[in-house]
Amino acid sequence: MKTGKQVLQHGRFEIPFRVYGDHPNVLLCVSGVLQTMAVWRSITRRFAPHFRVIVFDMPGVGRSRILSGDAHVTVEEQLEVVDALLKNAAPYGELTLAGSSWGTAIAAGYAAREPDAVQQLVLSSFGMKPNAVMEHIVAHAQQLYETRDYAAGADLIIDMFGQQIGPSYKRQITAQFANLSDDSADVFYQHCRNILTLGQLQDTVDLSRIRARTLIVNGAEDRIIDLDDMWIAERMIPRCECLLVDGVGHFLHFERPELLDDYETFMLGHTAQPVAEQVG
Repeated sequence: MKTGKQVLQHGRFEIPFRVYGDHPNVLLCVSGVLQTMAVWRSITRRFAPHFRVIVFDMPGVGRSRILSGDAHVTVEEQLEVVDALLKNAAPYGELTLAGSSWGTAIAAGYAAREPDAVQQLVLSSFGMKPNAVMEHIVAHAQQLYETRDYAAGADLIIDMFGQQIGPSYKRQITAQFANLSDDSADVFYQHCRNILTLGQLQDTVDLSRIRARTLIVNGAEDRIIDLDDMWIAERMIPRCECLLVDGVGHFLHFERPELLDDYETFMLGHTAQPVAEQVG
């Protein structure tokens, strides 16, 4: 598989993706809501020597295109996009899936669906259901969508759970929402509605089917995730360990860059420990 920028045509979607390195082991990164592949920049720099790193824009996000049909992109369609990318990559070594925020649900769902295909699973800012704070944010986001006040969406995210990130990343979030197109805003709106209707993750994903070595990393100050969720998942996933990081919120390594050391230690086959305290 060649490196660099590429585009995958899959069903009703056009998916831009980028490949870094030519290692036999593959690291596929699955982003959260409205996060483009650019959010993985520090990950690609750190892990390209050890993996063939693949990043991409989910349908309706960034430079991706929805070629037909409505703006609602189902969970099933997102799983199919992941599968298509992996088939295109044709990994012949080990496969690691790394999910961030909403991307953890898709990564975990794929690992449960294809338990023999995924050897390692990293779930960052992982939750099992929308909590009361998330429900409030989604309701507010829907109001902003209806008034087309997209720029205020950045203030909502930063005020509610992004206070601890640095000024550079805050500027990126502000610029993204200020430049949000009607089509992308529609995808975001449909996704917000979907979050509230999905309910508990374990109702749609059989976590006990996951065979991958799994690391869940959550911030103790994360307001939109109930911390009990990671311990529920730890009991359900056979080979799972959890890291709960004091003083860190939803954006993890953007708030504390040293957390990349924990990811590296785990993904290279050791026990994650150096920065975050091992709990449970």
